[in-house]
Amino acid sequence: MPENASSPRTDAPPSTPFDELMSAAAEPTPAQGATFATVFRGYDRDDVDAAVSRLSANLAAESQRATESAARADAAAERLARVEGDLTAVRAQLADAESRIAALTEELADGSASSPNRRHFEEVLRVAEEQASTIIYNATNQADKLLQAAGAEGDSRRAEAEADAAQIIARANSDAEQVRLRMQTELTAHTARLEREAAASADAVVQAEQEAAAIRTEAEKAAATTRATVARETEQSRAAAEEAVRELRMRAAEFEESLTRRQDDAQQEFLVLHNQAVAHAERITTDANAQVASALEHAQRITAKADDFDKLMRSQAQQIDADARMRAAEHLDRAREKAQRIIDAVTTQTDTVLRDAEDRTRQLRWQQHQLTSFMAEVREMIRPDGVTPQAAESEHNGAATDADIAAGGDGDAEHA
Repeated sequence: MPENASSPRTDAPPSTPFDELMSAAAEPTPAQGATFATVFRGYDRDDVDAAVSRLSANLAAESQRATESAARADAAAERLARVEGDLTAVRAQLADAESRIAALTEELADGSASSPNRRHFEEVLRVAEEQASTIIYNATNQADKLLQAAGAEGDSRRAEAEADAAQIIARANSDAEQVRLRMQTELTAHTARLEREAAASADAVVQAEQEAAAIRTEAEKAAATTRATVARETEQSRAAAEEAVRELRMRAAEFEESLTRRQDDAQQEFLVLHNQAVAHAERITTDANAQVASALEHAQRITAKADDFDKLMRSQAQQIDADARMRAAEHLDRAREKAQRIIDAVTTQTDTVLRDAEDRTRQLRWQQHQLTSFMAEVREMIRPDGVTPQAAESEHNGAATDADIAAGGDGDAEHA
């Protein structure tokens, strides 16, 4: 029975599930250092869900380990129940010793003072007293050891539960902070990318405006060149016509009709050339204006698309960040509730064990006191008439000394 009482003290303390959790937390997990892939419409939802799933799996593992810790506490309670059974056996032995003492007392009271069996009865009574003292001493020591072991184990498990709860909360806070930092980093990078794209769009608009200005300048230059060419050709035609008129006038009147016809032809040709030159200049100007308008419209479409994309990306990033914060807060709350339940269960179990041990110790001490009083009364009743109380007290002290020596020997053997 002493071995059963001392076994919780001599066994090496098993590693708790929270110790295993912290050792596993020291190793890098896939969620640490991971970044969410970006797609056209924001963060990849599969990556975000995978990160949240990993956090949920870690929380489930921590809950499983807490359940295993509770199972080990139940095993300790079973060991305590076995010790209680041993204490019940001790109580039975005490009851048997009391009954034997009562029987001997009745026999001594019924027998005469000069009976030859009186010394034998006194010897048996002394042996019974020694056995009762030994049993009481051993039971008291075992109760004290049980109380000390229960108190130490309760304090140890309470400290372990509090430390494990603090570690779970710190781990959950760390995971939530890492998720928030990753989301913040990704949002910053995404914002920078949007700003770069907006700058590129602005550069495209500036380039389109420059190209439109260049096209407009080239069109104006072409129109001016065409006008100069038409004016030069017109002037040349006019000079040739005047020269022809002078020649016709000089030759004779017979050429007047032919000259008039040629003047009409020249005038018509001049009008045709002039109209062609004007139409060509207008066509070039119209094409240049159309190209400028198309370039401006294209630049406006690019700018509008960039603004819409920026708004969409910012909205999705804010939604994902809010979802991640909410899920991290839920995981943290569940971890805190689980840790608090574990602490309450361990504290309740420890208080119950301590109260039971204290009650059993008080009962054993009370029984020892009752048995001592009863033995004193028995000795007073069986004391011969011719023996003085001092001699009886000396004999009782000698018997008590022998009983203490025997109890001390048993205690040493038990400790050995």
